[in-house]
Amino acid sequence: MDTIDTPVPGFRLDWRGNHYSGTPVDDLWLAVFKTLDGVWWFDAYFIGRVPLRGGVARAAAFARWLLAAPPDGPYATEFVLVRGEPQAGTRQIAEGTLLTVELLMGREQPGGPEFLQVLLFGETPVRHLAFEVCAPLDCQPMPRAELERAATGLLTICAEELPEADV
Repeated sequence: MDTIDTPVPGFRLDWRGNHYSGTPVDDLWLAVFKTLDGVWWFDAYFIGRVPLRGGVARAAAFARWLLAAPPDGPYATEFVLVRGEPQAGTRQIAEGTLLTVELLMGREQPGGPEFLQVLLFGETPVRHLAFEVCAPLDCQPMPRAELERAATGLLTICAEELPEADV
């Protein structure tokens, strides 16, 4: 791996879970970081690295979304981190596919555990047909303290690049 491809600290949430029902438990993850050359990336289990259009401003918005205090009762909130990003082609996604990454966070019942889902959608480049790239990456129960620690770290890194008013 080239030095410019080396990630600098950013946001990373790791958990154990099944990617598909009935499959063995595996190490799953979600990450947002920049490399030494200043390029911002999204990375997750199965999908790999995807450029984060909007760079530091998008990363900061994501961190602020993660840090928003959840209500006490049931809730659901979503954040689109990547919208229609053309893919270079990998083992998992055909070249030209437009990738959208949406995150869903919530709680189903009062006092119940929170969950985080990473939803990966594709759109074909020619006919613009939408499809689910893979099963959602589910983090249940969501480790709130770990999530907030990682999001705070990401926001701190973003603050180095953003004007004070944008942090």
